[in-house]
Amino acid sequence: METVEIITANGNTITAKIYSAGSNSPVLIIASATGVKQGFYKNFSNFISVNGITVVTFDYAGIGFSLKQPIKLQTNNASDWGRNDLESVIKYVKENYQTSKITILGHSIGGQLIGLAKSSLQVQKLILVAAQSGYWKLWKGNDRIKIWLNWYILFPTLNNIFGYIPSKRISGMENLPKNVAKQWIGWGKKPNYLFDEVLEQDLYFKYISAKTVAISIENDFYAPKEAVDWLTEKYQNTDVKRLHLKPNEYNTKDIGHFGIFRSTFENNLWKLLFDEIEK
Repeated sequence: METVEIITANGNTITAKIYSAGSNSPVLIIASATGVKQGFYKNFSNFISVNGITVVTFDYAGIGFSLKQPIKLQTNNASDWGRNDLESVIKYVKENYQTSKITILGHSIGGQLIGLAKSSLQVQKLILVAAQSGYWKLWKGNDRIKIWLNWYILFPTLNNIFGYIPSKRISGMENLPKNVAKQWIGWGKKPNYLFDEVLEQDLYFKYISAKTVAISIENDFYAPKEAVDWLTEKYQNTDVKRLHLKPNEYNTKDIGHFGIFRSTFENNLWKLLFDEIEK
């Protein structure tokens, strides 16, 4: 595994890890979920690279190895994660793997950010894993109340008190920089999610033509099927294959929002993902 530092258009330096399968191999870029360090995908990345596909993971500015200064000094927002960080990683791969087929796997917010990176128009395939709108009314019952409380009470309060969201204390995830959290909260309150807040000129969803696999997971609190369907429809000019995973079909009681990348599923779900990436 190789570590590289990539400078983005807005002057941040983000840290990426390369799991090489050879200079001429296809390349998979993993765009992480919110507050998830790239190390979470390490075992999955090793599995994919051993089977002949180079994997590039990275931390968004202000997260994990890409937190280069005290978090309160971070000025980037959530949109910057797509239009600067993911954009710079795609460009790096295009420059260093010029003959390789490129796939982006976007997990949760990672699947949202793909549509903010202009260079995503040049990739050959997208794998969207639990990539969703965060608009609270797409949830049902008690889950809708919980999401509403997050967007309107819990997250704004924590952000104002600490100057960032101290996720490590709450959920064990990475802390979120203030402007990232503020913009993300704003998206979650609006019916058109980030489409209500990001300028039309900075949205590339409808221009992307890569073959796409969109995956939702039964009983995923963070990405109910309706929210995944909503975002998938924004990739309107892609050839979409839609998959909805049910735990009982994989001999388990629960997969959840993060479970698909755990080693427990190496013999089934990882092979499913590999097959979709390889096609």
